[in-house]
Amino acid sequence: MIKLRKLNSRLLIAFSVLSTVVCLFFIQFSLLLVEQTKENTFHQILVSEAVKIEQAHIISGEIKIIDSSIIKIYQNEEELLAILPDQASSLINYNGALLNIEPYLVLRHELTPLMPIWLVINKNTLDSVTNVTDYMMLFLYSIVAGVILLTFLSSWYLAKLLSLPIQRLTESIVEKKQSAHAELYGRNRSDEIGTLSRSFEEAFNELEQVLKREQNFTRDVSHELRTPITLIKNTLSLSNHKPIDKSQADILQQASQELEQTVEVLLALARQENLIFEPCLILPIIEKTILSIYNSYPQLVFDVNIDLSLKLEVVGNPYLISLLCQNLVNNGFYHGAGGSMVVYSQDNAIIFENSITKDKARPYYQGLGHGQYLVTRIAEEMNWGIEIEQSIDSYKVILTPLIENN
Repeated sequence: MIKLRKLNSRLLIAFSVLSTVVCLFFIQFSLLLVEQTKENTFHQILVSEAVKIEQAHIISGEIKIIDSSIIKIYQNEEELLAILPDQASSLINYNGALLNIEPYLVLRHELTPLMPIWLVINKNTLDSVTNVTDYMMLFLYSIVAGVILLTFLSSWYLAKLLSLPIQRLTESIVEKKQSAHAELYGRNRSDEIGTLSRSFEEAFNELEQVLKREQNFTRDVSHELRTPITLIKNTLSLSNHKPIDKSQADILQQASQELEQTVEVLLALARQENLIFEPCLILPIIEKTILSIYNSYPQLVFDVNIDLSLKLEVVGNPYLISLLCQNLVNNGFYHGAGGSMVVYSQDNAIIFENSITKDKARPYYQGLGHGQYLVTRIAEEMNWGIEIEQSIDSYKVILTPLIENN
């Protein structure tokens, strides 16, 4: 049983039905053609005999009755009407027209305006012509049967051939689901199959990016939020035994700020709109970050020396660049004990550097290395290079951004 759910089965049925309808139309047209050919042949025979009788009448003045078992000649209208049906009386006066009055064919021909004759053929006596017609129809039916069979086979082949690209595309999609490196079939074709394949590939790539962002977000949350949350929980647990002192309050404040900053970065990395990159000036972004720290902590000393060109443009997302600079500067401020930072450019790199010294006011120093995972994630998202160098007295983060060529 043919499964209509398959495309090739539907194509097979469609081609077969269409071909059968065309063949039936051909049969009907052939029947009409054969009947019309027979009638035209009889008409020509009767006209030819009528012309011969007229020529003989002109020469001899008499009507020469031909001796034929096929054609009968009537000079009297009453004799003719005697063998014809009743409704034929109104038809036999049409001159020169072949009248099909079953089972007779009648041709009226005027030898003179007042002397008509009627030539009549009885189709039932034409066994030879009827046999030829039957043979011709048998021949036509045989041809039609062969054409239908050939059409069915060609339809099966065409249906299989036309549905083959769809089957291969389906198989390549299954392979693509199992292996992300598999290539979809037909992506280089210029027809509808190629358009469909490229659309599938774009959809796969978008889904892959979405899943990758989701995996990164889950990994980042697990990696970055666990430490500040644990720090807050432990500090609050200790507060059950004794009141929170200033050092513990500082720890809670630092952990909450770190938690807020981390969540902001993670949400930014997960948003699709932050994947749109454009040229932007980096100096105003760094200055804005530093000024926000001065406004929040005017009592603390934090010297920042910036040596960057006013026209230095980098390619990236402005929001991600702002978060990147914010993380680097804030880490240097909160965790750097030196109270100072230098930001400068060298070749195509932008370097954030802070000194390493001990400071009792900042007992939780980890330098710019604290939060470097998030910094690395932001740089990778924008296709920036990043390198971290630590020595005895300094800590450096070297960024190699995409530079806008002017």
